[in-house]
Amino acid sequence: MAAGPRLLTVREMAAFSAPAALLLLFRAAAYVIPALYAERFQLDLAEIAGILFVMRTAEVLLQIPIGLVSDATRHPRHGRKPLVMLGIVLGSMATWFVYVPPDDVGLVYLGIWLSLATLAGSLTEVAYGAWSTEITNDYRERARCASYQTWASIAGKEMYALVPLLWFLSSNRINFESLQVTAWILAGVAPVLLLCAWRWAPAGDMLVPIDRISLRQLLDLVLRNGPLQRVLVVLMLWELGTGFMFGLDFMRIDSYLKAGEAVPLQSLFGVWAAMAGLAALQWVLKRHEKHHVWVVSMSCVACVLLAQLALSPGMPHLVPIIVGLWMLVAATVAGSMVVPMSLVGDLADYEALRSGQRAAGPMVAITQMTQKLFGGGAAAAALWVVSLFGFKPGQASYDATAAFGIQFVGLALPAMCIVAAAFVAWRYPISARRHRAIVRRLERRSPARAEPSTERG
Repeated sequence: MAAGPRLLTVREMAAFSAPAALLLLFRAAAYVIPALYAERFQLDLAEIAGILFVMRTAEVLLQIPIGLVSDATRHPRHGRKPLVMLGIVLGSMATWFVYVPPDDVGLVYLGIWLSLATLAGSLTEVAYGAWSTEITNDYRERARCASYQTWASIAGKEMYALVPLLWFLSSNRINFESLQVTAWILAGVAPVLLLCAWRWAPAGDMLVPIDRISLRQLLDLVLRNGPLQRVLVVLMLWELGTGFMFGLDFMRIDSYLKAGEAVPLQSLFGVWAAMAGLAALQWVLKRHEKHHVWVVSMSCVACVLLAQLALSPGMPHLVPIIVGLWMLVAATVAGSMVVPMSLVGDLADYEALRSGQRAAGPMVAITQMTQKLFGGGAAAAALWVVSLFGFKPGQASYDATAAFGIQFVGLALPAMCIVAAAFVAWRYPISARRHRAIVRRLERRSPARAEPSTERG
């Protein structure tokens, strides 16, 4: 075991973060797929919402088993790389069938391939998240590592955003024509990026060896780990808010505001705003506690959401206003993406000190299960709720009830959830100083076995 944390090189960071770009590419269209399938194949929005609910429920129930598999299959030399690679390959194949459907498909086709793509994504995310907790043991270095992963996600988003603007496509909107090109790009870049990750990304190290944990120990992890409980509550509220928002954002802009041409421009210019926000975030994280940065990020996102309530169909300069507001979201949301990823490793270290079980795989699975349960559930529920207000995508105009439904569920309700999440996050207890103390105590223990600690969160 190393005496102190080793700083990762830029090449190692870039290689490790490469899978994040691929994950973004086959997750990017998740929130536009329901509207596209409903419009092209005349599928009922409420029935699609039902498929999404069943799919998300299955995904959530499988998170813990996936986490246990991730720990059990960790390779002595290559760590979690094999499972990450397997998940991306399977997810890319399933995504092809979602992005490139035949001429006449129904709910069964959508349900099967979207479910397979989603479950493969979950397998990758859990293994990848556990890998990120092992690649470094340093509090600040974990934030830097999460920043690189976010940079890679931004690169994937940039590729996704540029596709509808290619000169040979018939429209500059996100549709099945652009998704087919995206599927070809994914098939081309996936082997290259996976090869880079396998060759140059470190497998990582562990302060505490992996042991199999029982269901009782898993329950103890949730009930007795105070910092984890606080993070889970924050994630619940944040995912509820963003699930409602992203679940309806495409329909709100394309169908209600009649400004569908703004969607690819959102992604294009939002990427540059996100890059600027991420660059500033790296400077801020070196000088402030991670959870305080998280609070400021969430508060800014909530304010921008509330500002969008003033938008209405046909108002002057609507497209540039939508794009400008989205750029503000993209610039400020970086903290809400980077900080939770970097906190999981700190929580796993705390758990190793508290109970002697680091449980990185189950820890990642629990946090991601919370995100998928509430984020995915909110996205599916949003489709069902707005249908109760009489909102259907593709209509020429909408009455006051339908307009209120899409605005309230897609903007006001998310803002309220996110503000509540910020209040809870402010009192997160593991600071940089406390984490250094945790790591020092773990390093003094025998590498063979870490004894439980009486420390509580």
